[in-house]
Amino acid sequence: MNKPVPSLRVACRRPSMRAELNDFIQKLPGSEGIALRWGFRRIPLSRGRHHGGYVCAFRGEKLVRVESALERSVVKMLVADPACMAIATQPVTINWSWNGTTRRYTPDILVIFEAVPERWRKLGFERLSIVEVKPECAWIEADLRDEHTRVARIALGMPLIRLPVSGEL
Repeated sequence: MNKPVPSLRVACRRPSMRAELNDFIQKLPGSEGIALRWGFRRIPLSRGRHHGGYVCAFRGEKLVRVESALERSVVKMLVADPACMAIATQPVTINWSWNGTTRRYTPDILVIFEAVPERWRKLGFERLSIVEVKPECAWIEADLRDEHTRVARIALGMPLIRLPVSGEL
């Protein structure tokens, strides 16, 4: 059995999903100029307007830490679907160079579905997907958003989905 990633906080509906996730992480091919650090970013203490905390994703599993009330809503919405098998917050930090500068990006959520329901497929989800949770007023420029999406696909082989989509939550 592969050694689990110790700092990655993941909650699974079935114990076998943890082993599957560890196998996936171990088998990821390296990408030229892109470095992955699993479970690297820690969610800071809530101060001011942030409403961070913990969410019980699946009964009997570790709590997952969230950074905002919006992120909490997205996690609850994802795990309410019976097809959702595992979820992790702040799962991976991606480092790469772009336009002459070193960039670092940490998506908010990693979700694994047993089979992707049509509701999620319409939004671009695949069996393994990473999710960025930001209100539309906080979205970054289109070229950097596109670069995050490109790098996530190259490094992880999965789509980067931005939620909430207008009217989704």
